Amino acid sequence: MNRRMNRNRINIILVLAVLLLGRTLPLSAQFVPTHISNEGVYLFLDELASEKIIDLHSLIKPFSRKYIAEKLTEADSSRSELTARQQSELDFYLSDYMKELPGPDLRPPATSWLWQNNHSNKRFDVFHYSDSLFQITVNPILGSDVWVNSNGSFYHWWNGVEAWSYAGRFGIWASLRDNHESTELTAQNFQNQRIGASNIKIFSGGKRDYWELRGGITYGWDWGHVGLIMGQFEWGENNAGANIYSGRTPAFPRIELAMHPADWFSFTYVHGTLISEVVDSSLSFYTSNAYGTDYREVYHPKYLAANIFTFVPWKGLQLSIGNSVVYDYRHPHAAFLLPVAFYKAIDHTLNASINNMNSQLFFSLSSRNLKHFHFYGTVFLDEVAADRIFNKEEHNFVSYKAGLATTLLANTRFVVEYTWSNALTYMHNVPTTTFESNRYNLGHYLEDNAKDLYLGVEYRPLRTMNLRAYYNQSSKGPDHTALGTMPRTDITPFDPIVWKSVRIGILATIQVVNDLYARVGYEWRDVSGEQEYIDRWTPEEYHGQTGTFRFGLNYGF
Repeated sequence: MNRRMNRNRINIILVLAVLLLGRTLPLSAQFVPTHISNEGVYLFLDELASEKIIDLHSLIKPFSRKYIAEKLTEADSSRSELTARQQSELDFYLSDYMKELPGPDLRPPATSWLWQNNHSNKRFDVFHYSDSLFQITVNPILGSDVWVNSNGSFYHWWNGVEAWSYAGRFGIWASLRDNHESTELTAQNFQNQRIGASNIKIFSGGKRDYWELRGGITYGWDWGHVGLIMGQFEWGENNAGANIYSGRTPAFPRIELAMHPADWFSFTYVHGTLISEVVDSSLSFYTSNAYGTDYREVYHPKYLAANIFTFVPWKGLQLSIGNSVVYDYRHPHAAFLLPVAFYKAIDHTLNASINNMNSQLFFSLSSRNLKHFHFYGTVFLDEVAADRIFNKEEHNFVSYKAGLATTLLANTRFVVEYTWSNALTYMHNVPTTTFESNRYNLGHYLEDNAKDLYLGVEYRPLRTMNLRAYYNQSSKGPDHTALGTMPRTDITPFDPIVWKSVRIGILATIQVVNDLYARVGYEWRDVSGEQEYIDRWTPEEYHGQTGTFRFGLNYGF
């Protein structure tokens, strides 16, 4: 009894210490993310980084609101180097992210927008409160996209609410949205970049509804944060789909630890609980009550551990290396809770002489050393053997991405990006250790046995307006996982091509006020190949040659 009382006293003291620590520390080191769907501010920061106005670490997204505020403040200190449009856009985003800055303690140059406005020009929020300890913002979420082509018209609309708050060094946020689709646009096998959905309810006429919840609680300090997060994240430099973690899967919970203790080094670790959707018959059971007999299905547990280290040998150049493992023990394993580890080596120790878990290795390079240019590339290694590298008869399971973005012309951005993923990259033959959550692949949206070329040009004549023209050609070979092709290392990638998609389009977007986006566009698309794969990988509305008009409006994400 005495021991129990002592433990309770210790727990109370620890809780009080954390709360007091939160009270005594300023509102300056919290982590609340800006979702990757809010692409306007991400594109603006990328533009400023290419112009060498700011120094940006763009490998890992989402960025925190605090990080974005710091980068905007950095740009504000070089206001004289910005064009009139960039200055207007900077002011636009500062009206939102100034909420992350400690107003009374901020001492920018007297010529800066922040000094002149002194936090008085804050963006509109439905509800916002802030004092020296606590801050909270609440806004609605409402949006709709409508597409029209020769196959008919179809739509996706969503509604919900989001809130985020700070208390001392704690960041807390949540958003809930209800999604409604007129037809199947979001499916596990579709080769597109739409964020996945789970537990979809299907109604008459093919209409579909599904919920999505994102949220988290974190504790932050000046050079890092740790917390429990449920939401999408993206690893990998890209402009047309990351090939390490794409951020396309439905939200799943993860513990995240991120540290940036020096200008030349940063580190991120995640441990996530994936959703296997594989029924465990040993844990499933029957229930009987007044409503009848029901079979209660239980999924096999499934986990992800991943880390990535980024080194900056000199300003503008970032080299990264990381690794991950998907494993299916009954509970999280202590060995994979080690943030700094090579998980494949641990796996070989834990599973000596039996089937290993599913491990990966990845590399990234990002260079903004040449003004107006961003060179980048990533390599994802799913399975590699040195003796296969120079053997034309065998191949490794690897995905490559290389890209270039340039702002050489004022207010204009050109993008060239190419992705190559060998057959069986991202794939695995054990259903409880696949590189998936809710059966959505964690990696590149085209998955394995795929090639993708993206060319884009963006023109920004006015504040937050983006006129984009693009060409995208994608092709895929057969699904050898479903075919069970053996031996696996002898498969010739892209032989034959069974699915091909060519997209040519224009899209105009503008952010009227903060988080209120309007868009209109047109896309010509040609999908060809074997009918089996067209049906599996493409929404019915895009079969064959189509010319599709798009209209959209949304407030919040």
